[in-house]
Amino acid sequence: MEILLIILLTLSITISFFVIRNLILKNEKLEDFISKQSEAINACGKRLKEIDNKNIFYADDEIGWFFKEVKKIQEALNEFTLK
Repeated sequence: MEILLIILLTLSITISFFVIRNLILKNEKLEDFISKQSEAINACGKRLKEIDNKNIFYADDEIGWFFKEVKKIQEALNEFTLK
């Protein structure tokens, strides 16, 4: 009876080890992905500010509406960055 219990415990510990290791690896990949996405969003926001640093596009009637929409999209994306 003791031998069976030892075998079952050893088996469950071994399986748990591989499951936890697999989950940790997946978690690390997702953290890297989120970090890269956050960097890309921040770079886009910075570039958008550089493009219109004098508010030329924002004040133009013909392209101003488009630029306002792009800024709204950027603001929505900024919510998904790492802080």
